[in-house]
Amino acid sequence: MKHLILYSVLISCCLYTGCRDDNSQLGASLVESTFSNYFTDTCMVDISTVLLDSMVTRGDSICQIGYYQDDNWGKVRASYYAEFSTTDFTPNGSHSYRLDSLVLRLRHSGHYWGDTLAEQRISIYQLKYPIDLADDEDLYNYTQLPLEETPVHTFTLHPRPGESDDVYVHLPDEWGEQLLERLVDEDEVFDSQDDFKNEFPGVAFVPEENGSCITGYLVNDSSTVITLYYKDISNTITDKSLTFKTNTENAYTGIQHDRTGTPIASIRSGVENAVHSYDLNGRAYMQGLTGFYNQIEFPTLNSLQSAGEIVSIESAMLYLYPMEDSYGRTNQLPSELRLYITDENNVLEDYVYGDDGVTVQTGNLETDEMYGRDTYYSFDLTTFARNNFGAIGMHRQRLLLSLTDDVTATTFDQAIFTNELELDRHCKLEVRFKVYNEN
Repeated sequence: MKHLILYSVLISCCLYTGCRDDNSQLGASLVESTFSNYFTDTCMVDISTVLLDSMVTRGDSICQIGYYQDDNWGKVRASYYAEFSTTDFTPNGSHSYRLDSLVLRLRHSGHYWGDTLAEQRISIYQLKYPIDLADDEDLYNYTQLPLEETPVHTFTLHPRPGESDDVYVHLPDEWGEQLLERLVDEDEVFDSQDDFKNEFPGVAFVPEENGSCITGYLVNDSSTVITLYYKDISNTITDKSLTFKTNTENAYTGIQHDRTGTPIASIRSGVENAVHSYDLNGRAYMQGLTGFYNQIEFPTLNSLQSAGEIVSIESAMLYLYPMEDSYGRTNQLPSELRLYITDENNVLEDYVYGDDGVTVQTGNLETDEMYGRDTYYSFDLTTFARNNFGAIGMHRQRLLLSLTDDVTATTFDQAIFTNELELDRHCKLEVRFKVYNEN
């Protein structure tokens, strides 16, 4: 009942609190008429939180590793599951070979969530079985693969995402000795990828639960790779190396998310289960990898029709304000957002474009570096508002707001939008419209 009352109040506000900034007489000698220009920022913005059931993270160029917990999002553990590719090696029978080291190399992607000065304890588990996907299978953020019970190695990571230096983790010499010996023996296990992964199914990098940061690392030919350093000994000693790259076709970031005790604990997946901001204490939640995004509607826009005999929308701007103190120190706001137009069945129809009708709008992020209060995203919704002004039922479109596809699948970039109407900074639609009346 309180929501119905609120809805009625908002309709009244939308009709009667607009500012009139112009008044003209047209054709008074023929027909007495007037037109006026008005402005209002009280059209209701109904922003909801939606949970995506799952997303494909296989083959991404960024992986996430770590553990973090906070009051808004709960407990999140990000593990990376990776199959490594075989490598070519032809030994010289008159030479001998000696191991130097076996090293995991990681390069920061610049993404983080949590305390970047804290240490992370990471355990490496071997996969129980090779990753073997059928035609209709894939690897998703919530996919869990069976692991061996005991980790084969544990090490400490220092996140430092702002540093350019690569991270080098020395792996057990026993692994290196075994690999080098079998390479020198020209073991057939290296002949094909199928043979290799049947012998070495892959590993999972799993963080301990007492960590306080999740960090992103690049996945490419020089990062998230294992390099075997060795000496080629003949009349001289030559330093050489072999690199085992991540086979991105069978590698992904896996997420475990416990939302118990958080504002979003009860949200179920599916756009049909969208939860309105007024049921989330005036908040709407968006985050990559955990799969939260937003739906937006404007339920009182049509009430502007009551302002006169003919009403036309001149412009409409949407402003979205991240909650104060919800970003900056331990997490990253997305630099770009996407707005999608959907039909009444939530089927995607198109992007929201700029004035040229070609350029996709990205949210035009404005950041208040000094106080952190006037940070906002903005979208020009003039065309959308005009197309939906007066539309009802099956003809009325909606909007979906999300991170870009690659950021959604590879980072924990996030925003918590505030929509408490009593606050100065809340989600708002500013509309300029023209009213024509024949007297």
